[in-house]
Amino acid sequence: MSKIIKDTTDFEEAQHLVSNVVYVEERLPNQVFKVPFQNKVVLDFDHAMSYGFWNEVEQLTGIFDDSFVIMAVLDPHPVNYYYTEFSQYNWCMLNKGTTSDEYWNTLQQSPIESPADSILSNSEVIVWLPSSMKWALWGERSYGICILGFSDDIGDYKSESWFTMDKAITDLVSLNFRNYTVPDEIISKLMKYYSSIK
Repeated sequence: MSKIIKDTTDFEEAQHLVSNVVYVEERLPNQVFKVPFQNKVVLDFDHAMSYGFWNEVEQLTGIFDDSFVIMAVLDPHPVNYYYTEFSQYNWCMLNKGTTSDEYWNTLQQSPIESPADSILSNSEVIVWLPSSMKWALWGERSYGICILGFSDDIGDYKSESWFTMDKAITDLVSLNFRNYTVPDEIISKLMKYYSSIK
């Protein structure tokens, strides 16, 4: 079951959890994780925003015995923009047992007065954080990628959708830059912070 967060107390509790794991004001290519995850892999941002992605989330939540995943949009701002305009937050709770249909519907759900403000349509920076806090996913649309950080507790699990950072720079990040050329400074930071892989 999934639900959009509308209550301020629920939002503040979720915000506290998220801010313990990520630097909510940071952006790629800088370090976004406060927690020193042993492993990091890259996913296509569009894949994370798809119907089929929920199956991967279920795999991770099963491995780490998570009871829920918070999906938190950091940009547009959840309070200054979203709550001010729509009296609800662009954050949601995805509880154990959520289906792919529910995940997809949550992504597409929008305020009645503004269909363009669904998470699917209007989200630049998103974090997925589970109850165990043993993994986290940071996504930025302008880079076309998500960074998945996770602990060694994951065991042998791997996904075909995972990229190494060097391959992601070539295959995904470059698509968002003029002449498909990623500046050296950005490459250097992305490799420094996110090149570890299991």
